[in-house]
Parts: sequence; C-alpha cells; structure tokens
Amino acid sequence: MMIKQKLLTGYLLLCPLCLQAQKWLPATPEENREIRLLGCRYDKERLVSRTPIDGRNPEWEVRTEKQKVQDGELFTFRFKALKDMPESGVAVAFDRYRWTSDNYVMIPASVYNGNRQRIVNRNYATGLDPSDYDRPDLALTSNPIPQLSPDFGSSSRLEVSVCNAATPVIAFLDRQKQEGVLLLTDQGIERDGQIIDHALIVEEAPDRSMASFVISAPGVREKKPEFIGFSPSPDRGLAIRKGDEITIRVTRLSYPCHDVPQLLGHFMHDRKRHIRCAAPRHLVPMSEVLSIMDRNIDARYYQKDIVEFYRPETADWMSYGWIGGLINTYPMLAIGDDEHLRRVARTFDFALPRAKGESGYYYDILQPDGTVLNRDAAAVVPGVAVTRRNADVLYWMVKQFDLMKRMGKSDRIRPEWEDAVRKLADAFVRTWKEEGTWGNYLHVETGKVAVFNTTSGAMAAGGLALAAEYFNCPDYLEVAEQAASDFYRQFSIVGFTSGGCGDILQNSDSETAAALMTSLTTLYEKTGKADYLQQAQDLAHLCASWTVSFDYRLPDDTPLAQLGANLTGAVWASTQNKHGAPGFCTQSGDALFKLYRATGDTLYAELLRDIIHAHAEGIQPNGKITERLTYCDSDRRGSRADGWETGWNETNGALMALEIPGIYVRTDLGQFYVFDCVEAQVVKNDTKRLVLRLTNPTAYDAEVTLVAENGESAKKPLGDNAFLKWKDKVKVKAGQSVSYTIKK
Repeated sequence: MMIKQKLLTGYLLLCPLCLQAQKWLPATPEENREIRLLGCRYDKERLVSRTPIDGRNPEWEVRTEKQKVQDGELFTFRFKALKDMPESGVAVAFDRYRWTSDNYVMIPASVYNGNRQRIVNRNYATGLDPSDYDRPDLALTSNPIPQLSPDFGSSSRLEVSVCNAATPVIAFLDRQKQEGVLLLTDQGIERDGQIIDHALIVEEAPDRSMASFVISAPGVREKKPEFIGFSPSPDRGLAIRKGDEITIRVTRLSYPCHDVPQLLGHFMHDRKRHIRCAAPRHLVPMSEVLSIMDRNIDARYYQKDIVEFYRPETADWMSYGWIGGLINTYPMLAIGDDEHLRRVARTFDFALPRAKGESGYYYDILQPDGTVLNRDAAAVVPGVAVTRRNADVLYWMVKQFDLMKRMGKSDRIRPEWEDAVRKLADAFVRTWKEEGTWGNYLHVETGKVAVFNTTSGAMAAGGLALAAEYFNCPDYLEVAEQAASDFYRQFSIVGFTSGGCGDILQNSDSETAAALMTSLTTLYEKTGKADYLQQAQDLAHLCASWTVSFDYRLPDDTPLAQLGANLTGAVWASTQNKHGAPGFCTQSGDALFKLYRATGDTLYAELLRDIIHAHAEGIQPNGKITERLTYCDSDRRGSRADGWETGWNETNGALMALEIPGIYVRTDLGQFYVFDCVEAQVVKNDTKRLVLRLTNPTAYDAEVTLVAENGESAKKPLGDNAFLKWKDKVKVKAGQSVSYTIKK
C-alpha cells in the first residue's frame, strides 16, 4: 500500500499506520526538549502505550537529580508509582533532532554503525548464497540482527537488553554536529533479589530527521535476539504496586568528535566510569594456566598409522588457522624439548604440503587421509576458503620459524616448510596486486577473491610484515602497508571490522579487530612509523568495545552466579554469535601489552589484565575450558558449558601465559603493573634497587615472570618471541609471600 507523506518544517507528516509503527519517538517534535520521561504499559512483550510523566501524570511522580561531571552530567531519575498498575514500567528518552542516517550508532558487542547491513536468512555455518560469490559490488551481508533500517522511509528501531551488550551504553557520533555522545547506564533494577535488565533502544523517524535513545526499566524487547535471528521475547512489564519505586541512572557524556576512532577513544577512557566494578578474582596463576593448557593441547595430538599432527578441534582433522590450526603448535614449540619439537615437526610435515591449491593458498580442512573436506561455506561452494584462515597460517608460521631460530633450532627448519610459507606469502601479494583486496573468501586454486568486502585478511598484513624480514623481501612489506592502510580506512569509516569467523556471514566481530590491532602493532615495530602506533591504539579501543567492562550480575540459579564468577574481561565473538568467551580468538592480545609499554597508558594494561583473569574464570575443575563465558540470554546464559572443551581457548590461554609477563616494572619510574593472579607491593625503592613483595592468594603454586626495564629500553620495539629473554622468574607458593629485589 502506498503511504502519502509530505514534508512540513523538516518533519514528515505520517498517516496513522506509520504513527502506530513508531514506539518511542515523541508524538510532537519539541527541539527544545531533549529528555522525555515515560510511563509504559505492555501487553506481554508489546508496548501498548507510553505517556509523558509530568506534573499532570496520575500514575507516576518523578524526582530528577542532575550532577555535573567531567564532559557531562549524571542523571538520577526516581519514579514513584501513584497507583497499582499491571504490566508496566518506565523509560527515559534522549531525543536528537536534525539527525541523519549517516551518523554512527554503537551498543558494544551488539550494534555497530546501527547494523545497517543487507540482511539474508542463512542456516548456521553455510556461508552466503552461491549467487553472492564473485560479486565485487556485494553489500556487506548479515543474518537477521537488531538493526536500524538502511531503507529510507521505513520503520527503523532496534531493541536490545543489557544482557546483549558488553557495556551498558548507547554511543553515537553526530557527524554534522561533530559531536560524540555516550549514554552510560546500569545493568537494570533490582526486584525480589534479582536484577532485571534495562533495555537499550534506538528509534529513528522514517525520514531519519530525528532519533530517540531510550533506556527502559524493565527492559522489554518485542523480539529476543538469538544465535541466529529472533525468537518470541520472554520480556514482560512489572506488576506495579502503589508506592513502588524504580530508579534509572544515566551518565551522559559529550565530546567534540569528528570521526569514529575519536569516539571509540572516548569510549575506551570512560567505559568503566558509570559502574563501579568489583576487582577481578585471582583464581589461577599464569604459570599454572600454561601447564594446564599445554597438557590439553598435548591431549589433542593425533597419531594413527604414519599420520601425526596437533588437532585444533575435537574432530580428527587439521583445521587451518582461525581456531588454532598451526597456532596451537606455537606453545608446544616453546616447551623446547625433543619430543615436542618432533611433534610440531610432524604437524608441519602433514599440514604444510597438503590441502594447498595451485595459487599457494590452503583449503580450510584437511582429513587424516590427506584429502580436503569441504565444510561450512565450502560445502555449498566447493573450492573456497576463508581468507582469515590463510592469514593466520602466514602470520603464525613465520613467527614459529623465528622462534625456532631464536631457540637455536635453525637446523630443524626444513626448506620445504619455508617454501610452502613463502608461496603463501606470494599468493597474498599476487591477489592484492591483481584485485586490490583479499575479500572474505578466496578461490583456493586460482587465488581470485570469491566473496568481497570485510577485513577478513587483517592478520595477513602482520604476516607479510614478518615475512618481509624473514625472507628478506621488501615487496611483502610494501603490500602489507597498502593492505593495512586500506583496512584501517574501512574501519575508520564504518566503525567496525568483520569477516573473521568462518561459521557466520559478514557480521562485525571481535576477531578481526584483534587481528588488525596486532598487524598494525607489528607494522609499527617493523617500520617505526608513529601512524601505526596511533592506528593500533584505535583498534585497541574497538577491541575494548567487545570486552565486558563490568561485573554483570546473573540470576542466582545460574552456574556462573553460583561460582561467584566475575565476567569482566570476557570477549564477545560477533553480532551474530552473541556470547562472551575467555579471550581473543585466537591470540594472546600481546599487542595490548606492547601498546601499554610504548605509551605508558594503563588503560591498555587494564584491558589485558581483565581478559587474562576472565580466561581463568572459564577453567573447569578438570582443567578443560570452552568458548562459553556469557551472560547473554541467546546462548547458554550463565554457563561456561562444563563438560565441553574448546581447542582455541586452550591455545589462547597458553599464548597469554607465554607472551605476556606476570609483572611489568619500569625501574626509572618505580612503577609496576600486575597481569598475573598475584598481588604486589613496593617494599623499598631507592637509587640502587626496587624491592617488591609478591603474594599468591590462589590455590596453586606460581612462577611469576617479571620484566623490568627503564625508559630507554621501553622505547625499543619488543618484537615477537620476546618471552625467550624474560629470565626473571619468581616462585611463590600458594597462599604465601616472597620478596624480590630488582637492581636498577
């Protein structure tokens, strides 16, 4: 049906049908009124009425407190019910006039750039429809997710719960006004001893000339976001009694802001400002994590007949890159004994010459009999591979060659391994020069891009930078810099990265954010160019948006609540796979340590410390660990999936314990930062020595790696495989303390 509209003073006059579709926009635009307080009535999950709360409202009275804070205000709205009401609630709406759909909207881990993407319905892990392949003009495509509509004139509203977000905030960049805004709030309201989450809602006018940003209590979504798509919402209004009170607190911060990286920088600085967080729990020292995860990885070693290799998954196959293939060999290599060197060599012997196309790229899956398995998207379109998988292989293989050299094992590096990796680097260079992109998927035989868009190849920029030095090939570095520049430009425009997960479509994800951060840090260390340091910081701020910033309170009957878990530091996967996990997939996050070391900014150290401690929250009594550490209600809410095991979380745990020191000390400043699950304090600090008192509150003996340096040393690039030089190890028995002297 055609709907007649006409423009009047900048706003569309809408027919009753359009008005009925709107839920949260003001009935009459009032540009001089930026905050509306609303009383809400629901019919199950549907909002059926919302009435302004003012002096004439017979149902609610409200007391508003406003406190000036740096860059903004802290609002406290105290609503008191004047009568009994069924299925009710309240809301605070912040209205923004002279809006445009070009503006950037983010709800951490759930919404990036308003999720204004092409939406298709695809089954899990099947990739795109075959008709979407080989199309350079393909729009970025996702499965159904909460989104602001990309279609002008249509209804545009998204609704998520705080349980769908890594930080309870709505952030936006008003490009025309050059202003960034954060609306930080609490998890929700307490009722009968449990927390009921707020909803975070954004609605735009059909002509996109205004938008409303709403925090509602209780949070009632019309549809519940699921692992894929939506299901009927379980959310309901409350049975309100006369005299009941509901409090909504909002910290509104605004800054002069000209682009998304600048907005994310403010978010990084202020993401913990509204909620006072509990300290991370000291559960398992990093040395014990390394021991546990090494055993788990060793248990994945496949050996049958003459075939041997480290499996990254439970299945009996080699899965390249992504979730640990040819990455889980790195901590095994670092052990350094003959048996582990033999096992790693057997893995390289099995994986590197096989599953390789004429182009030099690898297929995704290799079976023990040496045949390729077309799985996931390749089952629909045979012959394609996820770009990110090949990027991981390039980066980690060169890094492992360098590790073997630094360990004095150069003679163990076989020329055929180097040749295979060099051909992979050549494939990336050739594809870039011919097509100017690496896309989301590649045709393995031809090297042509199969699916365009995304930053799936982000890790290849870092891999080529390493390969340029290892193989003495400047051409590799030139392409690495071109790719990094293009990826960063894309990120700075749209405000997210995507394409890193082989089981979803092109949703924004944390994995490519971490990969690009690592590649930019690598380029900074290899070239010394300051631009790369700033860009790596910008990507770290994006990574922070995927990382839980507060100790979400789960229902008391959930397993994680009963364990007393603090989920601060869990890393969400993507806007499709809506769950938190123990760490980045699949790396240590050592780029954050390098950024802290280079800048002195403890925000990077704190983010990394949170991630390390959250990983320990995921370790089960039997030493197993899974990718589930989540409070989201779309997937195993409040569970760490005890009884399951996930290989990539074993690998990234071992990587964290290897590549990040337990304590970092700046001797010239007399300052230190503790990443490990121990406590430290300065006992003595003079011109000759710094004495630390270390206490181990955990149930495990700890061997704490300590790195101490002065300012001059900190200016030098840390590089890769630096842990080989970290000789200071402090043993602290469970429940005990020791003193350790650092000579200046």
